Amino acid sequence: MKKQVTLIWALLCLLLLAACEKPVLEDADGVKPIGKSKSKLTRVVRIHPAEELAVETMETPMNAKGQPLSRAGDKNLKKIYAVNVYEKKPGEEKYQMYAYGLFTLQSKISIKMNEKNLYKVECLKIEEGPGRLFAVKDSFDLPLVHGKKELTKVSNSFVYSKEANLNEIKKGETKIEGGRIVHYPRLVKLYGSLADFSPKGKTELTVDLKRTVFGLHFKVSPPEEGTLVVDYPFWRISLKKGDAAYDDASPYSFYDIERACQSDYHTELDMKITWTKADGSVEEATKTLTVKRNVMTVVNIKVEGSKGRGISFKEESGEMKTENVDWHIAM
Repeated sequence: MKKQVTLIWALLCLLLLAACEKPVLEDADGVKPIGKSKSKLTRVVRIHPAEELAVETMETPMNAKGQPLSRAGDKNLKKIYAVNVYEKKPGEEKYQMYAYGLFTLQSKISIKMNEKNLYKVECLKIEEGPGRLFAVKDSFDLPLVHGKKELTKVSNSFVYSKEANLNEIKKGETKIEGGRIVHYPRLVKLYGSLADFSPKGKTELTVDLKRTVFGLHFKVSPPEEGTLVVDYPFWRISLKKGDAAYDDASPYSFYDIERACQSDYHTELDMKITWTKADGSVEEATKTLTVKRNVMTVVNIKVEGSKGRGISFKEESGEMKTENVDWHIAM
């Protein structure tokens, strides 16, 4: 009996030694445990939105001397980056939502990516001036809403989500200071996207941003009598007899952000002038104005009773030939 007990204890000791010996032998042979054998699959990639530097049109660019893109002197004006990131896993045909975020610090735009997957990044940059965005503290409305048009806070970090992102950034509707929604805000918007980016072996990503703006420079003389009103989409200029002449240049963002990235993009705006004279009579006239990407169009307006009557359009074009459109109206 004693010999049987001794034999059983000996067998148990041998089994314990064998169990302990295996990992010791594996470490001695240089084989790493399974949990550490996987290569690193995720890496942090920094996103660099690169603004358009060269002018793609033949006409004078809006950022030429005397044609400011924004009122850069006001330190309270914001520059906001709205970024959406999409992910496509191996075997998938379509990209899925991955992350979104609002940033005021470009250096903070970095995100974790899986080396096995492909990514698509889109970015909208908004520069305030002369107009401002509607905001509640640090949360912004259109076009910077997320999900079901919920205000988005500037956090300078990404929110990882497969159900929501900044899904309005390619649309023109913009809620400006005061709560009004306009299609052509007096702001500078830049947009760009990059698809099929693989983070494998890369820690930097550059997205080229294109300006999606046109410019209007109104020079309006006050009427000899009564009130003169100039209406164009979502904006109005009103002058009465004795007022100083109106002279103001401003950038405006196009409504169709994605198409407005094209170098030759242009669209038409309907403009109307209404002259209410001292005797109460009203004279009206309309005009369709063509506005072009990256071009400041100068609009001169003057009404003079029964004598010279007209509205002229002069498109600044640098050394290129000047394009003039004269609008003569009978009032």
